[in-house]
Amino acid sequence: MSLSDYEKAQKLALQSYRHEINRGRYPYLPALDSMLPNRETLKEESIGVCEIPIYLICGTLTKGRQEAFAKNYMPLLDQESEFAAKWVHLLGYQVSEGIADPVKVHEFMGRFYVSEGNKRVSVLKYLGQPDILADVTRLLPPEDNTSKEARIYREFMKFFECTGIYGIYFSGEGCYSKLAEMFGMTLDSHWPDDVVLSLKSEFFTFSRLYSEHVGGNSPLMFGDAFMIYAEMFTPGSLLEDSDGEIRALLSTIWPGHLTLLERLKKFCENLGGQ
Repeated sequence: MSLSDYEKAQKLALQSYRHEINRGRYPYLPALDSMLPNRETLKEESIGVCEIPIYLICGTLTKGRQEAFAKNYMPLLDQESEFAAKWVHLLGYQVSEGIADPVKVHEFMGRFYVSEGNKRVSVLKYLGQPDILADVTRLLPPEDNTSKEARIYREFMKFFECTGIYGIYFSGEGCYSKLAEMFGMTLDSHWPDDVVLSLKSEFFTFSRLYSEHVGGNSPLMFGDAFMIYAEMFTPGSLLEDSDGEIRALLSTIWPGHLTLLERLKKFCENLGGQ
């Protein structure tokens, strides 16, 4: 690995930086402490070391390193800096040996903020790595937070306790119970490993092909779209069908988003009334 890789990453950072500036938005990584000035008053829960989807890492815990990276986690600092040299060294180590040490992150409402290991995250994002090993500490929303977002997140926590899966999120209440029902499970006990593996494989296969189909412009959360697909074609089909067959099915039910959004709205309303 050489500084040419850092130069490529820095160009990606500058593109992101200019994009955000031109739209009047903050161009650096967000810091959770700035978003949650009362963070120290929130209850914490140690999740431990697990693999997390790297796209869910969206910022740093504190302000210390946030301006070293653009919002896409690519490096902004000068190519002659010590920071750049360490970044290049980490990249070389990842390619030759593989980074084994977990980063440390705080999770809040399903998103992750790095307290230790920002350069590792940057390198793995640059390489297109889908997952990263992380030591996770969860920040719990205040008990008096009864917003819809908080209610859905509490449903997610029950789902996570049963499955250990990060990355499946919904916009409506009751969806996690419905998903469990689809797989013949409940949210009251740990799911068998084979069921968890099946769900993960189906969801991430669907997410990859759905993202390809809509070109990254979906107005739906991937969990919502997955729920509709699974409702129509039953769980298991995503493991049995080829990519070509799944693409064809997506083309039949996603010719436009307006009808789909109306369907989703009714679907979530029905779940909420159960």
